[in-house]
Amino acid sequence: MKIAKPLLVAAAAAAFVSFSAVAEEGPARVGEGVKDAVTAPAEIPEQIAEDVAKTDPVTGTVTGTVKGAVKAAGQVVEGAAEVGVGVVETIVAPVTGGNK
Repeated sequence: MKIAKPLLVAAAAAAFVSFSAVAEEGPARVGEGVKDAVTAPAEIPEQIAEDVAKTDPVTGTVTGTVKGAVKAAGQVVEGAAEVGVGVVETIVAPVTGGNK
């Protein structure tokens, strides 16, 4: 639960940034990054289900949890990078005249 609150705050802040942005590609990238970060925890039960189907329930639960956590962590990092790039694009585009 300690990690859920910061994730929720980060998602809300990223959503606010995406709605207040003016560039064309920046907000879309921010929105995609937020979606990736917010939906990342769903990878854990997805991987558990896949591994349980391939092996027995105990082994599948353990390996699926590990695989899902690693995949979710990667998705959160990728989402955070997308948010960062989107925010930079949103800030820089009006200054440089990009995204016309």
